[in-house]
Amino acid sequence: MRKLFIITAVLLLSSFSKPSNAIQSSVSQEPITGDWTAKVKETDKGRMLWLSLTTVRDGRNNYSQSSFDLPLQDFSGLNPDANANVQFTLNREAGTVAFNGIFKDGKGVGDFRFTPSAAFIGAMRNLGYEDLSSEKLFAMAIHDVNTKFVSEMKALGYTNLSTGNLISFRIFKVNEEFIRGMRALGYDAVPANKLVAMRIHRVDEAFVREIQALGYEKPPVDKLIAIRIHRVDPEFVKELGELGYSNLPLDKLIAFRIHHIDGKFIKEMREAGFNKLTADELVKLRIFGVDSDYVRKLRGSSR
Repeated sequence: MRKLFIITAVLLLSSFSKPSNAIQSSVSQEPITGDWTAKVKETDKGRMLWLSLTTVRDGRNNYSQSSFDLPLQDFSGLNPDANANVQFTLNREAGTVAFNGIFKDGKGVGDFRFTPSAAFIGAMRNLGYEDLSSEKLFAMAIHDVNTKFVSEMKALGYTNLSTGNLISFRIFKVNEEFIRGMRALGYDAVPANKLVAMRIHRVDEAFVREIQALGYEKPPVDKLIAIRIHRVDPEFVKELGELGYSNLPLDKLIAFRIHHIDGKFIKEMREAGFNKLTADELVKLRIFGVDSDYVRKLRGSSR
């Protein structure tokens, strides 16, 4: 589900990557219709509704599909245990999504209609966002991009975010609390795409503090993301320190992870007689496929 969620966000970004003040020759703000399927999920954050929406525009070859989770309480009039025909809505500042269909035992199917809000379109125009198409408004409604949120981002210095940026911020919970938390740790004016990447790879305040506690005072954002991707965590760093590899640069720790150099490998090489290998030598051994089995075979063939 997480991969599907990220893929959906990437598709949104690719569709809405134009600057907010870009001028388009014609912009449609007509209602959007399509089909939906849904399922109630019990999570540690409460009951969620997993929704899959399919829209068809201008013929059968022009359609889109997206899937995501939303809190059950975001919907008005929904009884997922109705075992009957249902009508419910998702009311957002950007517009209203009206659902018709049937729900049985927490699972549902039917059709929907999204109607954009003229008031929201006017308010967004005052905030610098012209020519919002129905597709953009629909995505903004689904992920609750509202004028309060846009104003908060502007107040934090993010004055030229595209609609794609705003939608991805909402999807990955890049909010005022997260941005201020990063600023308190010394990370000011982080670009929008990197804020999203930090959220995707779970680079949060707790993780940054853990890395700082290991002696890495203020790694660049790109480095924080890289060490998260390659699982350079406190346990890994402490294990290496206990084996004599303390205070390694972050690039070296990343290289260790990439080439599968861990405590087990180091101990095996020591048992094979290599007791004082440098960090660079360990990396070279891995690159050339040298491990304890290779050493034993080499010694056996030389006898």
